Amino acid sequence: MALGMAAGRMGAARGVTATRASTSERERCESAVWWNRRAIGRRRVVVRAIGWDREAAENAAENAEKAAAAEARRRTSNARAAPPAMIPAAFDDDLMISFDDDEEDVGEDDKEMEERALIEATVARLRSRQALGKTLMTEKPKAPVAMTAGAKAARKLGRNTVKKSDWQSFVDWKTLEHQEFETLSDEEFAKLSKKLALEPQWRPMVSYLKSLGLKTRDLEKVAINCTDLLNRPVSRVISRVEYLEGELGLEKKNLRQIVNKDPRILLQRNRHSIPRCRYLTKIGLPQEKLADVLGKQPSILHLSVQKGLMPRVQYLKDEVGVSAEDIPLLIQRSPAVLTFSIENQIQPRVEFLYDLGISKENVVKMLTRHPQMLQYSFENLEEKLKFLGDIGMDDNEAALTVTRLSQFFSLSVEDSLRPKFKYMTDELGGTKDTCVKYPAYFSLSLDNRIRPRHKFLEQFDLAPDPFPMKLLSVRDDEFVLRASKSLNEFEEYKTQMVPIFTAQTAREKSLRMNSSMAQHEKLLLERRRVEFIRRNQQETARQREMSDRVAKARQSLRILRNSQHRSR
Repeated sequence: MALGMAAGRMGAARGVTATRASTSERERCESAVWWNRRAIGRRRVVVRAIGWDREAAENAAENAEKAAAAEARRRTSNARAAPPAMIPAAFDDDLMISFDDDEEDVGEDDKEMEERALIEATVARLRSRQALGKTLMTEKPKAPVAMTAGAKAARKLGRNTVKKSDWQSFVDWKTLEHQEFETLSDEEFAKLSKKLALEPQWRPMVSYLKSLGLKTRDLEKVAINCTDLLNRPVSRVISRVEYLEGELGLEKKNLRQIVNKDPRILLQRNRHSIPRCRYLTKIGLPQEKLADVLGKQPSILHLSVQKGLMPRVQYLKDEVGVSAEDIPLLIQRSPAVLTFSIENQIQPRVEFLYDLGISKENVVKMLTRHPQMLQYSFENLEEKLKFLGDIGMDDNEAALTVTRLSQFFSLSVEDSLRPKFKYMTDELGGTKDTCVKYPAYFSLSLDNRIRPRHKFLEQFDLAPDPFPMKLLSVRDDEFVLRASKSLNEFEEYKTQMVPIFTAQTAREKSLRMNSSMAQHEKLLLERRRVEFIRRNQQETARQREMSDRVAKARQSLRILRNSQHRSR
């Protein structure tokens, strides 16, 4: 009996709590209340929900019935009611479920009991969700919106440029301590941060990059062009650097050169670099030269083997005619050739050389000796050819000159070619035929080789006229035998006279620039004078035309007055 009385008190207390909670809930909610009547057998169930619309409630009821079917069958089979915890005090039982007493009773068959249990389980499920603070209805899934390419790229960029967390920065510090790297002091990092606008979380990575030999200007390029590197964990970058140094043989200077040119190399995974390096060694590039090639052109590691490296190498072999043995030599001299576009850069320049009358065999020799020719602009090539035409060479002589001197197109006309030709004709007694016969003369230094040797023999009256080009091409020890002097005497002479020759060349260049500027200003003044004369002529013609019109108008007026006077 005591247990019964206690259970009764607990039930009464639960009822009072439920009534108070439901009253406060009704006062809080401002949504409309709707009634959905649904007949099941001969009975009618009234369900009241808060904040629902009609269509959403019908969909929720159907989903809840299916989801609670298994629970309802289990409860009816066990012949026991739902636990009290499933009936929170957020709903009023009187408002939640009511049965019409005036309707005819149809019996308690199994089907009706199952349906009734299903309804009760659904209501209990809704009560429990309301008690746990969950929403009674979920929104319908929206149709996926097609994203544009720009939106996808922006979304991807946003994921890739997430700022480094404090925890990751802490892990980076511990990594540096474990690897025994020197870290930047507070004062050094404060100066860099003020100058480069660095984040505090980037300090471990900046310290590691400084330990690799990067200067402030290099860090500035990294901060501007590759912020992702500063957000990358230090441990990954250390692993990448160890691979580049251990497997590829990169030294500190090569590594700094690579990071300065393309810091994204440190973001690349090691397994992506293996196929590119393997292909380069497969075509004959020595393993010890791989570091130099990648240091000059690190973007090779970003190219696809099948779509980037292999087509260019195949074109040089099949179309240009470079032999397989010369391909590694060509790549060592200019690794950038592997990044040039075939249609827009390589093929047009090869055809330009063919149009000059240079044979295919000589084109191959030129490209093998000086592959940098493939990156010169057409304006640069035409300027050099125009110079050869100005000094009197015809097309055949010009083609022969550029064929025998492959680096001819890399020389400056105003600072190298023209001063050397002027010294040849004025001092050495040479002509344009001398240039055709000895085109290597243009590759020699005027202040360090040509002028010192000529003036050294001239002071002993041993300089022949014309001066033989062979004396300019031999070594110093062979040259001094001509004057019967020692090598030390010639070295002392060069040490004394080369700075004088260099200053003289600089003065001549300055005078030439001033003369060019004066000539340019003279041309501008001449153009202004011509323009002033033209404007004066136009103004004079306009005034003359206006005067003629005024004279004609006055004469017409005079005639009209005379005619009026006669008529009177």
